Amino acid sequence: MKKKICILQANCQGEPVENLLRLSREFSETYEIHRFTNYIREVIPDELLANCDLFIYQHLAEGWKDLSSTNLCAKLKQDCKTITFPSMLFIHYWPLWSSKKGFDYTDTFLESLLERDLTESQILHLFMNAKITKIYDFDSIIAKSEKIERAKESFCSAGYVDYILENYKEKRLFNTINHPGTELLSRTANAILSEMKLPDLTCDQIETFPAPFPEFEQPIHPQIAEYLELEFAGLETRYNVYGASLTFKDYAIRYIKCRQMGIEDFIGFLHATADKT
Repeated sequence: MKKKICILQANCQGEPVENLLRLSREFSETYEIHRFTNYIREVIPDELLANCDLFIYQHLAEGWKDLSSTNLCAKLKQDCKTITFPSMLFIHYWPLWSSKKGFDYTDTFLESLLERDLTESQILHLFMNAKITKIYDFDSIIAKSEKIERAKESFCSAGYVDYILENYKEKRLFNTINHPGTELLSRTANAILSEMKLPDLTCDQIETFPAPFPEFEQPIHPQIAEYLELEFAGLETRYNVYGASLTFKDYAIRYIKCRQMGIEDFIGFLHATADKT
């Protein structure tokens, strides 16, 4: 029997969601998945859209023009089922993160220190010891982020924000601001399956699923961990940073060195320094 066409359009979270859906025998026997990445503006052929039976996507606003969800959904056949799932972003662990282009995982406070006439050791000392909770209004930063996530959640049939807020202190739910772990992504997959009236993935399937985005656990500033009362992070916590086991201080030293050397490719720098440890 010929499989039905499923289009999955998403950011980096789409690949693990696809792989989780493939674990469902009922889903994989019924649908052939065609995945497209939204942030690189991967074009979905009109012919594929016209023949699509199931469109699973993260909502894109009108600013995305041809790739906007409104435009793409207008090209679907009348009986095509559509399911929206969340593009999760969580700033609580990293409230000093900046979306400024040009350097990955930019830290607002560290960048401000690098702009001053300070030595490497002075920058590191201030970054680790200055009372950042008195410098920045983290409550406001977090509240703004939650408001954005609530707005994104409104497009989805299943909620996710309350679950994150109820659990993020006890266990690490994200490796980076937009790289959720298996727990959240499996909830997303199960929400899709539920909407299709298909059985949830089993506990064994989820437990044996390879951890998504394992290569980089973005370190959490110990002061942030204390401020949020995180049970899993602190001064001596070690994180996997492209193969190297680093404390937050180790990571900060690499960040400072990379910036002071004028290297813009921080990820490449982390890879290179991990190979030497």
